[in-house]
Amino acid sequence: MKPKVKHPYAKLLCSVMLLLGLSAIFPAPAAKANYFSDLYNGLQNFSELPGEVNQLQESYRQTTEELQQTKEQLGQTLQQMADYQAQNAALQEQNRQLSQVVDELKNDRTARENYYNRIKITVITGLALILGYFVLIRLLRLGMRHRSRKSDRLR
Repeated sequence: MKPKVKHPYAKLLCSVMLLLGLSAIFPAPAAKANYFSDLYNGLQNFSELPGEVNQLQESYRQTTEELQQTKEQLGQTLQQMADYQAQNAALQEQNRQLSQVVDELKNDRTARENYYNRIKITVITGLALILGYFVLIRLLRLGMRHRSRKSDRLR
């Protein structure tokens, strides 16, 4: 059997010995205590901050100018679009009116052609009736003459 450790100091002593043994086996990296270079680097970084702030301010100013220019261009573009839409509406109205005028001209031309065709048909029909009248009268005279000669021969 193992003897039991009755003193808490003995446990503490064993723990310390174990830590010392582990630290001897695994040595810790050496610490660098260069206060002056750290202080110099900190002061250098601190002295560079105003330059970085100035660069950030300049970048912010350029970005705001670009944003303002973009807003102006957008406003101009929107105005141009509104102008184009108004011109487009006016041109569509003009196109509709021109189409209406063309349709009216086509209708007038069709009506005029129909009127001229009716006049032509009427004139041709009139001439055909007059010619037919003269031909019919000539045929009747010839027929009557022919009959009268036949009847004269028979007597």
